[in-house]
Amino acid sequence: MGNDASVHAEGHAQALPSSNRATSLLKMIAFSKDPRAGMLDARDHYGDLFLLESKVVSEKIAGFCGPELLEAFDSKLAAGEIVREGAFPAGILALLGPILSSLDGAAHTSRKAAVLEALSQAKLETYKPSIRAIVQTEHAAWAARGGAISLALLTRNLVFRIFLQVLYGVEMLDDRHRVALDEFIASIRRSSKAPDPHGVSCRTRILEELIRPAIVKARARIAADAPAPCVLDNLITAAKLDADALEVEAFHFLFAGFGGVACLATNVLTACATHPGVLPKLLEARAEFVTRYPTEDARFAHLDDLGYVNDFLLEVKRYYVAGPTTVFGRAAVDLEVKTSNGVYHLPKGCLAAAGLEATNKHPDVWANPHDFNPDRFKDLDMASHAHRFCPHAFGEASHRRCAGETLTTVILQTIVVSLFDFVWQMVPGQNYALQEGVATPTPVDQLMAVGFHRRTDDAVEFGVAGSQGDWKFLNLPEAKALVGGASDLYDDARLDLWTRLMIKLIGKKQAAWDRPYADQILSIPKFQKVLPKITLIQTNIEIATEDEDWPNQPWIEIQQSNFLRDHAPFVDNFNAKWVPGEDMERYVLSKVGHMWPRVNVHWNDRYSDRALELLAFNGLGQHLLQKLPEAHSDGSYYGIELDFMQVLEVRPGYAKYGASAYFNQKGKVTKIIRAGVTSHPGDKDWEYFKLAFRGSLQTKVTAVDHLLGIHATVANIMVIANREQLPPTHPLRRLIKPFTFRSVAINYGAGRALFWPKGMLQRAYALTSNGMKQTWEYGLSHFKYETFPERRARQNIDTTTLPFHEDGMDYWNIVRTFVNDYLDLYFKTDANVGGDANVVQFWGFLRSKLPADAMRELTLENLKDFVAHFIFLVSSMHNHLGTIAEYVSDPAFCPSAWVEGELAGRPGTAVRLALIMTATGFTQPAITEDFSHVMLDDAAKKVAKQFTKAVTEQIAVVDARNASRVQPFQSFNPKTMEMAVSI
Repeated sequence: MGNDASVHAEGHAQALPSSNRATSLLKMIAFSKDPRAGMLDARDHYGDLFLLESKVVSEKIAGFCGPELLEAFDSKLAAGEIVREGAFPAGILALLGPILSSLDGAAHTSRKAAVLEALSQAKLETYKPSIRAIVQTEHAAWAARGGAISLALLTRNLVFRIFLQVLYGVEMLDDRHRVALDEFIASIRRSSKAPDPHGVSCRTRILEELIRPAIVKARARIAADAPAPCVLDNLITAAKLDADALEVEAFHFLFAGFGGVACLATNVLTACATHPGVLPKLLEARAEFVTRYPTEDARFAHLDDLGYVNDFLLEVKRYYVAGPTTVFGRAAVDLEVKTSNGVYHLPKGCLAAAGLEATNKHPDVWANPHDFNPDRFKDLDMASHAHRFCPHAFGEASHRRCAGETLTTVILQTIVVSLFDFVWQMVPGQNYALQEGVATPTPVDQLMAVGFHRRTDDAVEFGVAGSQGDWKFLNLPEAKALVGGASDLYDDARLDLWTRLMIKLIGKKQAAWDRPYADQILSIPKFQKVLPKITLIQTNIEIATEDEDWPNQPWIEIQQSNFLRDHAPFVDNFNAKWVPGEDMERYVLSKVGHMWPRVNVHWNDRYSDRALELLAFNGLGQHLLQKLPEAHSDGSYYGIELDFMQVLEVRPGYAKYGASAYFNQKGKVTKIIRAGVTSHPGDKDWEYFKLAFRGSLQTKVTAVDHLLGIHATVANIMVIANREQLPPTHPLRRLIKPFTFRSVAINYGAGRALFWPKGMLQRAYALTSNGMKQTWEYGLSHFKYETFPERRARQNIDTTTLPFHEDGMDYWNIVRTFVNDYLDLYFKTDANVGGDANVVQFWGFLRSKLPADAMRELTLENLKDFVAHFIFLVSSMHNHLGTIAEYVSDPAFCPSAWVEGELAGRPGTAVRLALIMTATGFTQPAITEDFSHVMLDDAAKKVAKQFTKAVTEQIAVVDARNASRVQPFQSFNPKTMEMAVSI
């Protein structure tokens, strides 16, 4: 790419040969419109020294490329043979003012000396603390911000803050001046013939609102003998610039320097993202640097000792364009340009153009110039390459090289050293191509990143957020319609895509939720009809899909939920762990706390032996506690036996479910048996055995007792029987009606979201699809439809009184009295019941759907017991089994899945379990609300009102008991109870 075609013998200057010339108006126009592309094209076609001209216009353009020609250009500038006067279009010069780079001769020399003094190494040392403080503050703010961030935009703001502070001693309060500066810079291209009016307005605004007030304050500081460590104060103190020159250069520093430095600082990150080969070397250099300088102060004091990092920054400057790529001058005389190939003549008056990028990317100067390779600077003596490496103009600093070159380096070094303390992940699929048509190009998609946080010892290094499966899913049309922009889905690398999307969907639903009230929402039955149904997968259970009170389920919500279930990637991430000492409950609630449901009891003690005893005798496990057939030799008298869960199949990496806890007559824990191994209090594995029991208990309660038992079996079958077998005006249908409110809607949703493989339940728990099938089979084979007094007798707790029994019997009696009094209004004898064809059909349907031993002979008393027990289950037992937010917010209390030997569930399953709980946070009609309008006549309405009065009065009874209990128990407190399984 040199000048081989122009070789001449030693002697007088010769005209450039035709191979180095282009007589083309189109070439000249193209060069004028885009000097960067025009310079590269002319160098490649005509050599390092070329001349563009046309017979139509008098202007000629002479191009200088490569170290030899740049040195020649530099010497001609120094000699005054090339001048800056006349090199700028008149409109641009009028817009910029008489800035340093437009001056020649003594005016340039004196002003450049003043500027260099303010940017000397000694002065830079005083600026470094401000630069460091801003960079570290901004990076900490990025980490605190969370979510998806644009590294490009934030870096630009960071650099602007540095410029205002270092140049003027001004703290940036907002970005209005940066916006005005951006608009001013954009106007330069529109000002070749005359100053762009908007550009003039922006310049005036910046001068009046920023620079002139800064000069006034700087003078006041100096007068008070308290100058700030900034360029402006140093220039004023030195008093080598008059007022006009001070104002012009103060503005010049800003518009000429900010864009380029911000571009380079941004493309430091671009290089990391697009040239992965450099990352291992950068991380190795980081490790060496922080080992050599273990304290933060030491690191920032040794920026010149960054090793490979400094070579990397030099390559960033060479590789990325960060400002004008051409330096212009005007030939003041006929030029004789000496080259290694001869001496050439260039005419007076031609526009001389020195190519910076054309030299930085010159194939004869740099090996493989379009490859990003920091190693090219490893042994390069930069002091001897003033015309070879020219990202900041060329030559000596005292002449035309950029006065702010060292300041730029310090800013880039400071940013990198600060970033050593952080990690982040890039959003996949973004466009890293550099913007076109701008002087300081950065990536088109502006470097979107997520998970920017302070580094920990085991932090995942830089990479791409999410899996390929995630992004394949997000590119599906349905996913795009669902989530729109997906970059904010990766604020936490420990949560998978499905979890993040469900947080969004449930949050959106809760935000739009309007609390229903019984007297407004409970409709009068209108139709007796066969309901449409779906069959729950891996079972024979049919779930109704058409709700009487909630007919308009949002179609889009159903489709979105199903779509996420079936298509969002489902991969267990065992690399996601807790940080040592992390507040796990706080983490979970930081994700879903804004939609957290009611907490009935606060558990301050969760892990002790006493907490385990409270769990069994005062908490969630009471309904499973039973007296052993025979006491054990170690004093075990009661037990909650869940070791049968060991047979449930779990996914690889997770611990098996199952553990049985035993207690003595006084309720003190004696042992836990897990998979045939017995652990006693104080044993080395005791704490883990307790966690395994608590997690198994919560799993059994949620999956079997609550979801399968209450929802899919009791509430579901009863609402189908009621609506298919009983006419709208039948008194039994009216009695059952309030306690089936929204049951179809919620069971249909639960079926889709929880029972199906890849649904919410499987993602939150450790079960395989086969393990879920085993769970349903076990639950259905062990289902018992027994009255509460019968359950109490079967548990046979004879040395203490469980709150579950004490409060439960009271509530059972209230419900049983209500059903008794109501049915007595319409049925006096067994014959009345047996003679009602609709009741017979109703009873026969239930017998065909429920386990054989659940149904007894159809008599009036059995009907009363059956209906009373149904109401009892869907109100109080649903409250006991389903309102358990207090048990699952802490992953170390009652986890849904865990790794063998660990004392807490992992972050992902913990948040997904919490998401299931948030689905219970939609406030529904309470058991204390009046539903009497549904009844057929005044007598029935009176009975209904008596029931409402009785349950309301029961609140005070339970509250009084709880005041003296070692642990409150709220499951049978009507103030916490809802009317049906409506959520």
